[in-house]
Amino acid sequence: MYYSDYHLHSNFSPDSKQDIDELVKKAISVGLKEIAITDHFEYDVVGFEEDFCLDLPRYSEKVLQLKSKYKSQIIIRMGVEIGAQPQLTEYFAAQLKEYPFDFVIASCHTIDKVDLYFCKVQEGRTLDEVQDIYFNNILKVVSSYDCFSVFGHLDYVTRYGGEKFRQLNYERQKKTIDKILTILIEKGKGIEINTSGFRYNEGRFYPHKDIIKRYFELGGEIITVGSDAHKASDIVKDFDKAYAFLSEIGIKYISIFENMKASFLKI
Repeated sequence: MYYSDYHLHSNFSPDSKQDIDELVKKAISVGLKEIAITDHFEYDVVGFEEDFCLDLPRYSEKVLQLKSKYKSQIIIRMGVEIGAQPQLTEYFAAQLKEYPFDFVIASCHTIDKVDLYFCKVQEGRTLDEVQDIYFNNILKVVSSYDCFSVFGHLDYVTRYGGEKFRQLNYERQKKTIDKILTILIEKGKGIEINTSGFRYNEGRFYPHKDIIKRYFELGGEIITVGSDAHKASDIVKDFDKAYAFLSEIGIKYISIFENMKASFLKI
């Protein structure tokens, strides 16, 4: 049995049809004690209509309602997953401060304002060229932005573009990744283990095991585990693999959040 799932999407995200009440009920049914609902908030992305710009007033009202409705059965944290880009740090800081978020995932889904999902930014580039741009973008974001809790699926760049782009060239990116992790640690930020890589046929979670190990080697402490479920049936999917890995490397705690403050829970 697992305590929490800290990356969940509902139909407030345009890429999910999952009714949010049913999402909560499923979390209760599998025995979770706590969840963070983290619907997508994207902005300034080429080809995305306004539906990716999360309706924050309606969203926050609904999540707060669910918190109250199910408080005797499960703890619900109000979260969000922002599509972090270097030019949007001030925009997201201004938007998020108006609402009582418990938890914010900063994720990089784009290169040059184009989502990697469309497989356009990979055209005419090598794997190394795409990954160079991607990780340097993350470095720019974490260097200038503080309004988040953890960085999400840090090597998401391998998910799209086909087999040619699947593998992380960790040795080439290690220097930049070390800079990213060092800044995260200095700012008291964490990373997540995102188990969706198994569902996307990558045979792993995000980020790569070497990145997670390195985060702890450099002194990091904050880690959350999330399924990145866009449908209720994927809640806590492949958590056994994530927890086995944490045990293997000697990590005995995960993090949970309230009012943007982390606390530690023994595994």
